[in-house]
Amino acid sequence: MGLHCTVHRDDLLKAVNAQQNITNKKGSMAILSNLLLEAADNQLTCTGTDLEIGLKQTIAAEVVEPGCITLPAKKLFELARESGSADILIKEQDNAWVSIEAGPSNYRLAGMDPQEFPQFPPYNQEALLSLDSEILAEMIDKTSFSIALDKESIFSLTAALLQKHEEQGKFFLKMITSDGHRLTTMAREVDEGLSKMEIPPSTLIPRRGIQEIRKFCENRDSFLFSVEEKQVVLKSETSLLIIRLMKGDFPDFASVIKNISHENEVQINRVRFLEGLKRMNLFTEDIFHAIKISLAENTMILNSQHAEYGSATDSFAVQYTGDTVELAFNCRFFIDTVQVMEGDIIKATIQNKKSPCMITSEQDAGFLSVIMPMKL
Repeated sequence: MGLHCTVHRDDLLKAVNAQQNITNKKGSMAILSNLLLEAADNQLTCTGTDLEIGLKQTIAAEVVEPGCITLPAKKLFELARESGSADILIKEQDNAWVSIEAGPSNYRLAGMDPQEFPQFPPYNQEALLSLDSEILAEMIDKTSFSIALDKESIFSLTAALLQKHEEQGKFFLKMITSDGHRLTTMAREVDEGLSKMEIPPSTLIPRRGIQEIRKFCENRDSFLFSVEEKQVVLKSETSLLIIRLMKGDFPDFASVIKNISHENEVQINRVRFLEGLKRMNLFTEDIFHAIKISLAENTMILNSQHAEYGSATDSFAVQYTGDTVELAFNCRFFIDTVQVMEGDIIKATIQNKKSPCMITSEQDAGFLSVIMPMKL
């Protein structure tokens, strides 16, 4: 006898679906494309890992016989998705085969020996502290777009840097990302209880880990959270997510921000600017998305050109009294930044065609973006 249990189809589908981005990664170990299923105490625990990200989820089950088996995650997901039955029965047979009954349908699915499945990483339960999911979700939403792709030469830029700092007796979590052409930071004040949390200065969470954390935040008001020497841990009543941290040092972003002059500042209506950027992007070249921004007294002019389709120009009022200046930027970088911001008015510091542009808003406390210009 082996594993024998019945679960609700919707519960199984939700649990297995959450594992797809982890188990579908191509790797050298075939068993990593499987889920470890463990039935005991009227629960079924589904565990997936790619050795960098591990997710363990528990759903209610009617357990006839406790046991464990590994099954192909993708095929189990497809089976649950297409099932028309409210309940699904899973029963282990000989040689790691499993029979699955879903209403009128019966399946035989080949599993693998659970002894071959990697051990789930241990963690320090006592270090976990409660964190509002909305805080971490907002930090990710406002910074993840500028994480570098894997082809970036500076490997540490393919991760997000997480920091904790104290300012005037208040405690903040900050997330910093950069792809070498732009820099984005978002800080959120947290409860004083999180002041006890230890966060090493080089806490680098890889891009895929950031994506899994963002999904973990959905449909939860809060969860337990901790940062250990080599991993980040998130835990709720039914789920446990552990992400291995990346080794390396993030570039000195603080000095970049510190050296930006605030003399030439333009105040822009955020929605109007975003609308103009999207129009200009229709006539940019696909690789660089270059646009020209011209600033004169209280006027901004956007211009883009495409060798095949033509050109576009958009002019609108801003609040600006500095020198006339022309600069070129990647239009997509501005769109990515402006569309995640809040507030009616944003501020941009623009000095010359070689200086970075810093974007902030008094109505979006904690957010800051720096975008490097392009050559005209």
